[in-house]
Parts: sequence; C-alpha cells; structure tokens
Amino acid sequence: MIATEISQPGTLPRATPALAARARIVVVQSGARDAYQVALALEEAGLLEALVTDLFWPADRGWARTLARRLPAALAAMLRQRSEPRLPWQRLHLCALTGAVTLLLEKLHGVPLPIRRHTMRNADATLGRAAGRLANRRNAGLLSYSYYGYDAFTEYRGGGMLFQLHPHPASMRRLLREELAAHPDCASSLEQEWELALPEEEFQHLVSETTMARSFLAASSFTRSTLVEHGTPQEAVHVVPYGVDCSRFRPDPEQQAQRGGRLRLLFVGRINQRKGIKYLLEAMRLLGSDQLELTVCGRVVDDLALFRPFGDRITIRPDVSAPELLAAYQSADLFVFPSVAEGFGQVLLESLACGLPILSTTHTAAPDLIEQRRQGFVVAPRRPELLAEQVEWALTHRAELFAMRGEARRLAEEFTWERFRAGVVQAVEQSFARGEAATPGPAAARLKGAIHAV
Repeated sequence: MIATEISQPGTLPRATPALAARARIVVVQSGARDAYQVALALEEAGLLEALVTDLFWPADRGWARTLARRLPAALAAMLRQRSEPRLPWQRLHLCALTGAVTLLLEKLHGVPLPIRRHTMRNADATLGRAAGRLANRRNAGLLSYSYYGYDAFTEYRGGGMLFQLHPHPASMRRLLREELAAHPDCASSLEQEWELALPEEEFQHLVSETTMARSFLAASSFTRSTLVEHGTPQEAVHVVPYGVDCSRFRPDPEQQAQRGGRLRLLFVGRINQRKGIKYLLEAMRLLGSDQLELTVCGRVVDDLALFRPFGDRITIRPDVSAPELLAAYQSADLFVFPSVAEGFGQVLLESLACGLPILSTTHTAAPDLIEQRRQGFVVAPRRPELLAEQVEWALTHRAELFAMRGEARRLAEEFTWERFRAGVVQAVEQSFARGEAATPGPAAARLKGAIHAV
C-alpha cells in the first residue's frame, strides 16, 4: 500500500499566504462527480473562486429547502444528488441548458450512440470554454477534470491542473483494442467506451489535455503510471486516493463466520468487458466448483448468454436500491473486481468499508489500498487463472478469509473524504504556489505544432 500524498490524514490545511494573496481556483466538472469533493476542498481552504458546472440544486437557499419538502420523494432525491450545502450559491457558475439536455439523454436510453456522443461532447466543450474564460477574467488558477480540459486550457492563458479521471487515453485505447480483438463477442460494450467511440479528432483532444496541463491530480498510481508512460513527469502527478462514507457503508454486526456452504462472491459495476466480467466467469469455469455462487449487481451491457452455462450459481441484479446494495456487500464473502482499466474503482472502498475483503487487479486502485492477503488480493489483469487461484484459497481458508473482514473495515476508516480533500488542497497549493497558473503546460510547444496520432 502506498502512502497518500498528504501530511496528516483528516486535516484540512488552509491556503498558504502566498497562494491566497495571488489567486484562487476555478474548478470545472459536470454532474455530481466525486460528490463535489474537489470544489468543497478548495472552498474549505479558502481557495475556491468558482465551480463551473451544468446543473446544481442550491440546497443552502431557503426557497430550495422549502420546495424540496413539497416535491415527490424520487425527484427530491435526484436533486439532492446534484447539491452540496457547503458550497455557497455565489461560487456557482452554471451552464444549465447543456446540463438539462445531457440529463435528458441519460434518461432516454434509446437515443443512438452517435447523437448521444455528439451532444455530450458539445456540452463538455461548453463547460470547458466557460471555465477557461472565467479563470482569465478573474485572474484565477484553473483545475479541470478530464474531458473538459482541451477546451478549458485552449481558452485559458496558463497551464492549470488536470484531474485525470481515467488512465491516459492512449493507454485506454490500446487496452480496449486488445480486449476487442480477444473478445469480439463483447464489442457492443467495448465500442461504447469513449476512447474507441470518439472520432479521431475528438480522441486527439483527450490526448492533448495531458500535454496542456502544468500539473495533475490522479486517484490511483495506475493512472499516474499511464501518464508517465506517455511523457508526463512523475513529479507533476499528485496521487490522492478517494474517500468513502463509513457511516453509510458499514459491516453487518450480525455477520457470522461461514464454515460450510457456498462461497459468496460479489461483483458490482457495469457488466461489461472493461470491468473484466469474462475473466471472472472464466475463473469460475476453471474452478468448476458447485461451492461457489456469484451475485452480479449492475446494468448489463454485454450479452446475457455469457452467464447461461453457470445456471443457479450466478444471480444477476441489474437494478438495486441503495439499501439492497448495502445488504449485498454485507452478506458476501469476497468482492471480485477484475477490471482491465480503471481510474480508481470506488466500489473497492465501499466493499472494504462493509468489512468485505477484495480481489482486484493491478489496473485499479487496489495496489494503493490493500496489503496482499491482509485485506484482500491483487493480481495481474486479464489472467483468469490467477483469479481462480485466489478464489480457491478463499474457498479452502474460510476462517482466515473471515478474519480479513475486520482488517478491511479498519483500513477503510483511514480513507475518509476529509483525507481526500486535504490531499487535494495540498496538491493545489504545491502546483499553484509558484505561479504555474500564469505559465503554459510542459508540452505547449508541441501542441502548437501537430497533434500526433496514437
């Protein structure tokens, strides 16, 4: 497990005097990404100039609180997901029209992919341009999430900071193409991934984001390694793992050690090949044991025929409520997340917080979180035989596996959202204190030339 790049977990450092006097930061993101924790971190530290986003419910306003009490429960819950009472309304800069259109697209699942893709990318560009212009007008620093960075940094006078959500686009494309060649029966999901679905010019914009920024945030060391692979200086990338709400995700105090019966495996996430679902099924086939059962929670993207040979050993739950998901975490014996490429994998922390040991790959945040066979297991991706080996150990070492539950919970309690916010503040202070906001990114000269195909 690597150390998070913050000095004292749980602390919320204030801005350094030099930084506070020079500039504050404009953040750009759409939706409730990371529950607004990046913007909240900067607001708490006195560093937030503005959050540029699409739709936001002003829960700190009296009229909004009154209206929410009179709305249908489902609508009120949706609005609460797009709010953060600790972010003042004055800090918000909204592009509400584009947000309304993209939200509508999310609800209309029958919209063809090209139309969905074009509309969403236009919305991303609108947000990015608005953020870059606002940062210029207010002489502020700029922190852009990836997917908005190209337009944000094109408008912005300086290099700014990029939060690289997923691994480097070129690394993602290579891995996805390899999966497509190996598993053409999963093309329906793989070809929906942005790195394969985007036209070449749009894909190159994603690549360009990583050359236009001065410094970077990443939630995992795997993401950092892909940036470094494509020329980013390692010292420019600040790895700050996410946090988890341990009051929401918690163990079942009644859970007892299971001496016999089936070993209960759990997978949570979109059911597609980027998440490695076929490798998990192949591991179960290799073991051939009737003492294994797998529950899969998530929306099915690939063909359900993949699951038919396993009969009643696999249960698919495409739509689970929050209480049902918590119960699934609490009742399982081992969480399996064999992802091929992941920027982090929030479900890993949710599992650990529920006292559930994990089995995942080196292409997720798992190496940053756990110690091998203490809170779970980490294996190389795309190796079903390695998954099978660890599942077989869990099957034959029930007492040791159950003992991991306490270790898993204790570890999760270290990864709070307060710790994440402290890491973000420290990274921003280090990146902007010396005036990076006013200077171009490390590869700006290359960008002004040609954008090279990947």
